[in-house]
Amino acid sequence: MEPIRSTHFHHPRLDPLGVEVLTLDELRHRVAPGRWRAPGRVDFHLLLLVTGGRGAHTVDFVHHPLAHGDLLNVRPGQVQQWHPGTALHGLLLLATPLALLPDRLGGALPDAQRLAMEAWPCVHRPAPAEAQALRHSLQQMAADIQTFDGDARTAALVRHSLLALWLRVARGLPASPGEGAAPHSLHAVHRLFARELERHFADRLGVADYARRLGYSESTLARACHAAAGQSPKQLIDARTVLEARRLLAHSPASVGAIGHRLGFSEATNFNKFFTRLAGCTPLAFRRQQKIQSPVAAQSSH
Repeated sequence: MEPIRSTHFHHPRLDPLGVEVLTLDELRHRVAPGRWRAPGRVDFHLLLLVTGGRGAHTVDFVHHPLAHGDLLNVRPGQVQQWHPGTALHGLLLLATPLALLPDRLGGALPDAQRLAMEAWPCVHRPAPAEAQALRHSLQQMAADIQTFDGDARTAALVRHSLLALWLRVARGLPASPGEGAAPHSLHAVHRLFARELERHFADRLGVADYARRLGYSESTLARACHAAAGQSPKQLIDARTVLEARRLLAHSPASVGAIGHRLGFSEATNFNKFFTRLAGCTPLAFRRQQKIQSPVAAQSSH
């Protein structure tokens, strides 16, 4: 099956580091106009601090207006789209998921686990003092990255700076549903489930399968999902599957049958019924809507 167009982290000097900081203007000049306009699935973390102007960004069918002070977060695996002609300026952080692996960061990994980035909102406006601190951190990281020539000390400095910056972002985010009311252990169970779901959503596993893989009872998993996300495990599984179906229908030329098979459905009719129940229209109708709908007309987050 033909995949969604992917955007990879690629910088010959910085590939071993897996981290880059640049301005939005620098990225515009680096990317060909056709690729800039086209939606693509990123395989790295993208964090944009808007420092001037107004514009918009689309992430997984949601159109996000952006203005000075906003913080845009795109996770690996999400499909995002830049909008040409928008007068945005900002500092951009690109980081691969490998940047904080334990063998690279050593003893700081437990702190990295506190990030819970799968729960971060796509757009957030930090307090002015926090935004200024983030800007200074990004500028310092950019300066340190400029001196990187493969040496281990600079690599460690940049990676620890990356973790510190992400922890600052996480600290300033609004509380997620149920946070503070539910035991911390339930949120940890939900994070484990979310990560396992991201790896296996196309395998059509049931709630019992995930509970068994994680080593928890179904009731514990249900309590964790309700506490952290306000939904049942089954609802989260279905939502993740239908999101991938929407991505593939909108951004790949694969047939409806091939997409259903890719998502673990042995029969096309079962996929059609599943998608129609969750999305409110047939897969073909959704694909037609996406072809005639401009990105700016997509669902607004504000």
